[in-house]
Amino acid sequence: MAPISLHQYLHYSQHQQPNEPGVYCALVWDLRESPAGAARHVTKLDTPLSATRLGDPATYPPVTSLQITSVIFPESCQVIEAVNPVYVTVLDVLHAIYSTVHAPLEDEEWGKFTSKQQLRTQEAYERRCKLSLNPEGCALQGKLRIDCLANHTIFGGLSVSLENEYSCILSLRRPPA
Repeated sequence: MAPISLHQYLHYSQHQQPNEPGVYCALVWDLRESPAGAARHVTKLDTPLSATRLGDPATYPPVTSLQITSVIFPESCQVIEAVNPVYVTVLDVLHAIYSTVHAPLEDEEWGKFTSKQQLRTQEAYERRCKLSLNPEGCALQGKLRIDCLANHTIFGGLSVSLENEYSCILSLRRPPA
């Protein structure tokens, strides 16, 4: 198994970013927002990442497929696949995560939740629709997987898996208070 390293913007660190308490990844991104316009570097929070940076390879050496896992997601979507026939980019990774969390929550997934998980998910769904620019459209869309994240909607970074080749573990965190 050839080891990979992650792009510096994607890499989770155990150490806080300089001058940014509570931030452990150089990339600041709220999963509720589209990554192309919302992903920012911790030192330039007023400017979205450039197309050049988003087009950088997500790993070194570059790979054409990268698995991203997270146990916070429903079982059916705990493995996210970022794929690109040339090489997986930073944007490919962010889009794969975004697409997964913005997919509808399936009835089967909902049925596997405990009553407490269902209540939290329902509350998150109602809050999301209430804050939406189009509450009616939001309600018609139904519950999304992002509603089951218990307010952990901030990208916390990726850690290379020690068990699976070309695989990473996704960390999420809560927005600052």
